[in-house]
Amino acid sequence: MALTHLIAHEIVRQSETAEARLSVKDSELPINGKSEELLRELKLAYVGKAGKAYGQFTDDYSQYPFSRWLDEYLNERIGFGSFSEKALQHLKYLLDQTDVCLDGHLLLMQENLVDGEALYLFVVDHNEGLYIDGNLDMAESFYLNVTKVNLGAKINITEWQREGGKNYLSVLRPRGDKKLTELFWEFVGFTDKVDVAAETSEFLDIVAAYTRDLPEDKAQETRAKVVDYCIEQDKSGEPVVIEALSAHVNEEAPQEFVQFVNNQQEQPRMELIPDRNQMRQFIRISGRNDLLSMSFAAEALGEAIVYNQADDSLTINNIPASLKARLLNHIQKHS
Repeated sequence: MALTHLIAHEIVRQSETAEARLSVKDSELPINGKSEELLRELKLAYVGKAGKAYGQFTDDYSQYPFSRWLDEYLNERIGFGSFSEKALQHLKYLLDQTDVCLDGHLLLMQENLVDGEALYLFVVDHNEGLYIDGNLDMAESFYLNVTKVNLGAKINITEWQREGGKNYLSVLRPRGDKKLTELFWEFVGFTDKVDVAAETSEFLDIVAAYTRDLPEDKAQETRAKVVDYCIEQDKSGEPVVIEALSAHVNEEAPQEFVQFVNNQQEQPRMELIPDRNQMRQFIRISGRNDLLSMSFAAEALGEAIVYNQADDSLTINNIPASLKARLLNHIQKHS
């Protein structure tokens, strides 16, 4: 099985003035089909979250000891259970210094795949539901809320241990609870955040320059290939390796695109962590307000769709047949 270690502890702080209460699991959970399915569902929820932050561990082990304990565990100086309990106690210590409330289970899960090892951390709460039992009576049930994980981190252990490894640590960046997010990042020891938006913007400028002199149909195909590839890599939780993308873009000249990218950058980067929203906007233009919602392919601008900046208007030519039919039907009914 890919899952090698799994443990769950509980941490509860119900008010700003109360001390966090812990329930510590003294042994690892069994590795079986259920635990494998739990990891699969949590990973799907994690990699599906857009806007994750990427970086690495801070070097200040005294204030941010999580990575030191992880290193001790990997070098077999402490066991997985001891490592997880140290982490839990540290999370409690940080939580008690704030006015943040928390009620959930801290899950630590280690995965060993062919391409490397990874450690996942999740804070998961429960949902409440009803079911009909064997006596056909209604009963109450609680189950893990694995689809809406807001606190989570992934450490690519193989990349972390590789000399010169970077961006091996990713953390979720949920909206709505900045204090709790910052607390979790401090707990993990996350630092050196990668400016994903800025790097994606720079990369897309290079893609635009690369396709500028291509025939229009070839340019559109190339831009679509780049965007589709980058989005799929992001959905799978993997960075975009520029050399692999280059071979995907042009199989007949697999080095052409990567050489062009390298020539455009003062310090060539071999990998890209893409901003999914920017990638989509590169080939599609969209927007909405209370009365209008529009989305169209970027190449339609200029011919099928004309923007007049002077009067801030759009002229749409070659209206889709289905839209035209609905427009005529609406006009007839309301004339």
